[in-house]
Amino acid sequence: MSEAEMMACTQHALEEYVTEAGRELQRQLMQDQLDARAAREPRLGQIAGADGVARRRAEAGHRRLVATTVGPVEVRRIAYRAPGAPNLYPADAQLALPQRLYSFPLRRQVVHEVAAGSLRAAREAIIRATGQHLGTRQLMQIATETAVDIRDFYQPADGPSTDPSADGRDVLVLSIDATGVNMIGADLREPAPTRPAGPQPPSAQLARRERTGRTRMAVVTAVYDAAPAPRTAADILPADPAERATRRRGPRTSGRKVDASLEHSVAPMVTDLFDQAQARDPQHRRRWVVLVDGANHQLDRIRQEAQRRGVHIDIIVDFIHVLEYLWKAAEDLHTSHNAHAAFVHATARGLLEGHAPRVVADLCARLRIRAQTNDPAPGLERATAYLHAKQPYLNYHIALALGWPIATGVIEGCCRYLVKDRLDITGARWSLTGAEAVLLLSAVIANGDFDQYWQFHIDREYQRTHASRYKDQYALAA
Repeated sequence: MSEAEMMACTQHALEEYVTEAGRELQRQLMQDQLDARAAREPRLGQIAGADGVARRRAEAGHRRLVATTVGPVEVRRIAYRAPGAPNLYPADAQLALPQRLYSFPLRRQVVHEVAAGSLRAAREAIIRATGQHLGTRQLMQIATETAVDIRDFYQPADGPSTDPSADGRDVLVLSIDATGVNMIGADLREPAPTRPAGPQPPSAQLARRERTGRTRMAVVTAVYDAAPAPRTAADILPADPAERATRRRGPRTSGRKVDASLEHSVAPMVTDLFDQAQARDPQHRRRWVVLVDGANHQLDRIRQEAQRRGVHIDIIVDFIHVLEYLWKAAEDLHTSHNAHAAFVHATARGLLEGHAPRVVADLCARLRIRAQTNDPAPGLERATAYLHAKQPYLNYHIALALGWPIATGVIEGCCRYLVKDRLDITGARWSLTGAEAVLLLSAVIANGDFDQYWQFHIDREYQRTHASRYKDQYALAA
């Protein structure tokens, strides 16, 4: 630092040198400390493994590498051996070394980068932060191995404790949705259609909007609390400036927990969703409100699960989905945008005020008139069929009066930032193992549970890697 070249350099050059040299200094400090511990390691008389074989032969100087956030270090320790039995290394258990090359702090940094962006971006971020060069295959392997304990972590016996509402006034909201992820052919739920043999005819079409058989549905669930906020239809769709000026805010949410999976279908995900709700309200003292987009399979599984548990639920179809169908119907019925908006406003306002039967009857009448004139109206037909089928779940006037949410904004946002923002990167094709690991890790991070999960995962790794190999299991040091 005192040489003439360094004394004459710029500040940014000095900072870059200190950062690089400081990383090597930290690595050397760690190496020296490990060497000192190796020199002081006591020789034991024997070590008994879980297989019951006593290792009485001790060999010093066995080495292994560990890749850390400051660089690779070498660990020397005594190996305890017996004929026909694998070696045991008590020093590895004392250090709680990982089974593979990469240290836990480095793996933790990798997990955050892989969950946040593409593997190439994660690789570059790791190089900038630590100077360590890892391949994309190694990054995905680390993420996959880190996610193995997440399902167990969220089980009621092992998972983080929840604090149910003491007075039972908050509404317990459950929501579920699904979105597609581009997968490699081997990991689709059904085999992808194959092209016929032989040369293909030339085509000027560069890309298709629909790639049938290329995606697999990721199921996303969310459970959260909502403080009731009574409202009226005027608060949702005001008709004049006076109503707009007096609009009231909707219910505020808290305690959100999300989950997502490509491996599990709707049925097990609904079961897990109800398990999370059951942990919050074991006595069923709160109102359970289920927000869905109207998918029949999801509705069937939700009703079956609620009946099996003996809990009363109130199902509400997402109001935003209803608006989308109404806009499609408006395009068939009217020609101008102003007429579209007026129709949607009047029809949606009627639904919010509790006039769903009248709205459905009006749409059916309009559809019959169009049929008599042989004028196709696919948007009107779909809207009529949707509202007629979901009419039991359109009691918005009751939900608003009781202060419940009526839109699935929470679950739609979860689908976006858990699935689309990460897995829908241009050109990405996922394996089931890799995509499931990224989804699970993203959910843990979004829930704010990663610190707790990381300690849980380290304890599990210690049990698998070290404690389970000894007859008298070692306890993990602080």
